[in-house]
Amino acid sequence: MILIINRGAGHNHDAMQGRILDLLQAHGAAPRLLVARDGAEIAELAAEAARSDASVIVGAGGDGTMDAIAAALAGTGKSLGVLPLGTFNLFAKRLSIPLDLEAAVRTAVSGQIRAINVGEVNGRIFLSRSSVGLYPLALRHREQMFRRFGRSRMIALLSGATALLRWGNVMTIRLTTDTGEHVFRSRFVFVCNNPEELDYFHLRGRECIDADNLAVYLPQPLSPPGILRLGLRMLARKAEETQDFEMLCARELRLEIDPPRVPVSFDGEVEMMEVPLCYRLRVGALQVRVPAAPRARL
Repeated sequence: MILIINRGAGHNHDAMQGRILDLLQAHGAAPRLLVARDGAEIAELAAEAARSDASVIVGAGGDGTMDAIAAALAGTGKSLGVLPLGTFNLFAKRLSIPLDLEAAVRTAVSGQIRAINVGEVNGRIFLSRSSVGLYPLALRHREQMFRRFGRSRMIALLSGATALLRWGNVMTIRLTTDTGEHVFRSRFVFVCNNPEELDYFHLRGRECIDADNLAVYLPQPLSPPGILRLGLRMLARKAEETQDFEMLCARELRLEIDPPRVPVSFDGEVEMMEVPLCYRLRVGALQVRVPAAPRARL
């Protein structure tokens, strides 16, 4: 077993690291410890773990940490153990992995293995969501505010609101799926592979994910105040398809966008990528340790 800890997730890093190691040892595990200081180092350590002979790689951190580790493990047959230490932990919630640390450690050590779907864009794996345009810029602003004011749900929401009012150009988007070609004007595109994300944003589309497709959202090309009002309607569960956004289901899609180089987010991490952006769903590509199913009563 290898344990990868993100020192940037949560607080009291030394105490948390010691507690995790104590809990793993109490459950009979003696992991090799790898400590990352930032997202780039997480990816490097995950690639090293994927090349190792360890069969279980445990990640301790938030959704971005799990995304970086999953990118290295998808298709290898190694299983991912999840210790959720982030702000939202939507990936853990998707799989009913406990947010309590001791229970999460127990699941990582002795849980059952479940194969799950992952998304991919231009060869880059993501677990829950990928966005293009304004939303990735908002994520960058959120990280700046986290560094200044600390991590919390309130700071995350406030940073998103201020970013919506400051940035983001309307893009011309040509979207191609197996059902045809669509042309949109929008400030961002949201691609989802996790029903917990849809519940969080109060969006419909779970039926897409349950049918092994990606749920794709293209908001109308609203003004910045209009985008902010849309965010408030989403939080109030009042966003409506056709009025506020277009939605479609697809296992594969291609995005041609003007401008030709755009910011793209992957579960909290942001990169600049060249278009076209080619998305696809990789069915059953990642093995994850999840809570064991309760035994049926005789």
